[in-house]
Amino acid sequence: MKVLIMTVGGDDTPLVLSIKELKPDYIHFICSSGQNSSRVMVIGDGKVCGKEKDRPNILIQAGFPKDQTTIVEVDPDDPAEVYELAKEIIAGYKGHQVYTDYTGGTKSMASGLLVAALEYDYCQPILMKGPRADLNKVTGDRSRVFMINRHSIIFSRFKKTFEDVLNRQDYGGARDIVRTISKIGADKNDEEFLDRANVVMNAFDLWDRFEYGRAWEDLDYFSRSYRPNQQIIQCKIMAGRLAGIVEWLKIGSEAAKQPSKTESTPNIPHTVSAPWREAPLPVYDLIRNAERRARMEQYDDAVARLYRATELYAQFALRRRDISTSNITEETLTQLSEERRERLELKRDAEGRLAIGLFESYELLSGLNEPIGQVWEAHKARIKDAIKYRNLSWLAHGFEPVTRQYYETFHEVLTEFINQCDEADPHFRKNKVNLNNYPDLPNTVCFMD
Repeated sequence: MKVLIMTVGGDDTPLVLSIKELKPDYIHFICSSGQNSSRVMVIGDGKVCGKEKDRPNILIQAGFPKDQTTIVEVDPDDPAEVYELAKEIIAGYKGHQVYTDYTGGTKSMASGLLVAALEYDYCQPILMKGPRADLNKVTGDRSRVFMINRHSIIFSRFKKTFEDVLNRQDYGGARDIVRTISKIGADKNDEEFLDRANVVMNAFDLWDRFEYGRAWEDLDYFSRSYRPNQQIIQCKIMAGRLAGIVEWLKIGSEAAKQPSKTESTPNIPHTVSAPWREAPLPVYDLIRNAERRARMEQYDDAVARLYRATELYAQFALRRRDISTSNITEETLTQLSEERRERLELKRDAEGRLAIGLFESYELLSGLNEPIGQVWEAHKARIKDAIKYRNLSWLAHGFEPVTRQYYETFHEVLTEFINQCDEADPHFRKNKVNLNNYPDLPNTVCFMD
């Protein structure tokens, strides 16, 4: 069944032409209420249409039967009322051919009907276009039916939502919006944007979940398929470096012996040739990740990432000396004082393996006279105090929600510690990239231009 829903008011001629051209099976007229209701234009007796009231009602002019119509009245200045009413009508015709003509009526009536029409993929908005006697009304029998490009309107609306979600750096959410738009349909002019956005949002969502190798694959595909700007190129390079450094850390550790949880293990595009210089990069990235979680007010997640960043920094520092925290060897222990050896021996498990955690890792660095270990000695009281509150959180060992204030305190303590460690380490201090200038992931669409 072909259904027409139209707002009524102003010149009658375009509305009559709309009915004649579309030849609907049923019409819903949305008329203004009140003393000067526009319903008279639809069913009024005598000559009720035109400036001079020289034409009969719309139904008579169109030759359309009254018993195949419904008339509803609305406040002509309330678009929300029209929107809700129109949605109710349209929803009742799923599976049918529905047209909404918003040529007539007030601007509020027209806007309410148009917005409602865009909610349903089986509904086609139309507008009678033709000469205008003034800025407000389409007049005369030279009007014609103009099918509104609903995809263009929907794309514009969803793109604004996409930009808002991207601004929050919710890359998974932004990708889902892109895929929703694609299902609805888009013009060819918009398809390339959607293709590019889908690839990049997926890459950054993977990056946000620490799948650096797969993120690099997507960014590499993007770089080969389109014309990437400098920001995308730099992101691709960094994703490759992060993937390589993480694999370097895993070599010789238990993590390297565990099967990958991903469907496929990507080719690592970066070989770590200077670990003494590159090692801190994943720590910086993890801190940026925590900052993104905090901006979303996900403070428990943010603090969990800060804790892991603190631990990871020590793991990288030890890995430079071929020491894995998952299995401390006798060769390493012999380099420590007797007191330190005895404390670490208490951590040995029933199988004789000595694995150490965050605090012991920094104590080991201190015992090995590493510069980072010396900085630890000056900061460990503050760090231990910060971590004490973290241990009370839901994602650690307790039931306390993490507050913004606690996150900010932990963030301040950790970043100050990392900065001083970088400055104390003879290799890290030479890095061009440090925690202060390590780039965050993009949050605007301009990086895809």
